Amino acid sequence: MKFFFVPLLFSGTSALVAFAPRIPAPLAIPKFPSLDDFFKVDDYFTVIEDPSKRGATVLEAPVNQDGVKLYIAIDSDSYGHTDRPGNGGIRLLNYESKEHAIDDAVRLAKGMTRKHDMFRTGFSGAKVVIKSDHKDLSVIKRKELMEDAARALHALEGGMYTGCDLNTGDKDMDYLVEATGEKYVLAGRNSLVDTNIATASSVIGSILGAVEAGEGSNDISHLTFTVQGCGKVGSTVAKELVRLGAKSVQTCDLFPAAAKIDECDPIENWASTACDFLVPCANSLAITEDVAQNFPDGVKYCVGATNSPFANDNAREIFNKRGVMHIPESISSAGAILADSVEWYDIDLYQTVEPSLMYGWIRSISQNKASKLVMHSDKNPNNVDSNLSKVVPTRNGDPVGKEFPSWIEENSQS
Repeated sequence: MKFFFVPLLFSGTSALVAFAPRIPAPLAIPKFPSLDDFFKVDDYFTVIEDPSKRGATVLEAPVNQDGVKLYIAIDSDSYGHTDRPGNGGIRLLNYESKEHAIDDAVRLAKGMTRKHDMFRTGFSGAKVVIKSDHKDLSVIKRKELMEDAARALHALEGGMYTGCDLNTGDKDMDYLVEATGEKYVLAGRNSLVDTNIATASSVIGSILGAVEAGEGSNDISHLTFTVQGCGKVGSTVAKELVRLGAKSVQTCDLFPAAAKIDECDPIENWASTACDFLVPCANSLAITEDVAQNFPDGVKYCVGATNSPFANDNAREIFNKRGVMHIPESISSAGAILADSVEWYDIDLYQTVEPSLMYGWIRSISQNKASKLVMHSDKNPNNVDSNLSKVVPTRNGDPVGKEFPSWIEENSQS
């Protein structure tokens, strides 16, 4: 029996966990067929957009129910790299138009590439976006929809792996796993690892890394946080900030009841309430130029789980000029894809590991990455983008998931 010291997500200090992990011999990283073999575009998909426009290929797959369209966006950095399959979740929304859905798919796929490259997960960027004409998503036949998605994944023959995203959940993944024959789905199946807590772990690690580098200590007892969005990820982050001793944790959500979290202070308007640390965990593009310009004085940091929190580059630039240190979501929101890398590399370990070990590993590497970025940037938000490449590994080498067993050993004692 070995004992593992890990920074538990639900504890402010390292905890002693007794656990005897079963660490099987590393598996060979799977190789996939050539591009011509697995992209049966002419036979199955309709090409909606080629990469010459925005650097991504968008495919439309057949769907056997009215009022639903299924698009797959594959970043040009994924398309054709058969040893680096695409990875991104399935998002289901009532988009205003086909164009809005496709724009979202491309933006998210390219964002996924940045995440995967940041940690060399072994994957690259892709996204499944399902446009529903129905505002009431409950009318959609979920089992049939996941069967349609499964047929698309089979047509790609290993060129893409997927999981949950907005408005898709465990039941959808059950349907998808069944329809794919347990292929191409990375969603924490048959494991105690919760991918929402995994994402929250990367947020917490990035927060601590930013504070550590910026202020010389990861003590947060003098900081007031605003957590914008209190879903599964945001609520977990808020609770952990309380446990870590934050001076105050303000919570805000479109559904006020969700913001009522023990020892947190619910607020009505996150954009007009002062704080030291903004933690976006809700909808994309919420920090507009107006929000950035008029956000109350005193804000020092912006780190969260939201993909693309800024509405545009101008909004980000306004925060930079105001001295707000932002850790990109390619670091702060990478928890789920880090778990995916372990699941893909070593499924037996993923399904048997004590979840707190996974969360501790994700928190640790996210904290280290965020801290290094702030230091490379000389603690100046205006230097973050120009120094981002200094914390991005090359694409050559083993996926980060292969490092997890070593981390367990290094953080244990006999």
